[in-house]
Amino acid sequence: MKKLLFIASILTVSLIATISFAHNKMPSKMTKPTLTKMNTTGDLKWTGFGVGKSHTGTVTLKSGTIEMKGTELVGGIFVLDMTTLKTSDSPKLEGHLKSADFFDVEKFTEGTFKITKVEVIKGSKAGEPTHKITGDLTIKGKTHTEMLLATVNQDEKGIAATAETEIKDRTQYDIVYNSAKFKAVSALGDKLIQDNIKVQLNIKTN
Repeated sequence: MKKLLFIASILTVSLIATISFAHNKMPSKMTKPTLTKMNTTGDLKWTGFGVGKSHTGTVTLKSGTIEMKGTELVGGIFVLDMTTLKTSDSPKLEGHLKSADFFDVEKFTEGTFKITKVEVIKGSKAGEPTHKITGDLTIKGKTHTEMLLATVNQDEKGIAATAETEIKDRTQYDIVYNSAKFKAVSALGDKLIQDNIKVQLNIKTN
């Protein structure tokens, strides 16, 4: 009887050891996706407004990086080359926009947008924005939070995204030329320039 009990004890210990070893060898299902950084190219399209008219143009990205966890966009930073600022309809205006009256690109050669928060828009339909992106926009050394609605597309070629917003108050970035906040509307007349600027950021991974 003692011999049978001894053999049973050995078998029980062996079984427990085998189960424990097998459990420790099993791959964890809780492994978190790794953070991946991807370089991007692109540009920013802008629209400014005057009295009964508007002007459009572009600024090229100097560099850009987006951060992904698995297939989810989680962050990124984009550097604007302000010296590439262009207008689509007025070379004279282009020179003025680059001057100290507006963006002073000789002194402030770069602007940046750094993503601080990404929210997926649940239930978005085809052609509608898929993400709400919040970030810090820096222009002329001034930084403020802006929110963009973005449409992010992924396929075997990479990632492409278009994000749009309206900067409500250009003067907070020290762009005050012909703003009604600093001169009377009656004095400005048709030289008045609205404080809002519409922008569209277009990027794609290399």
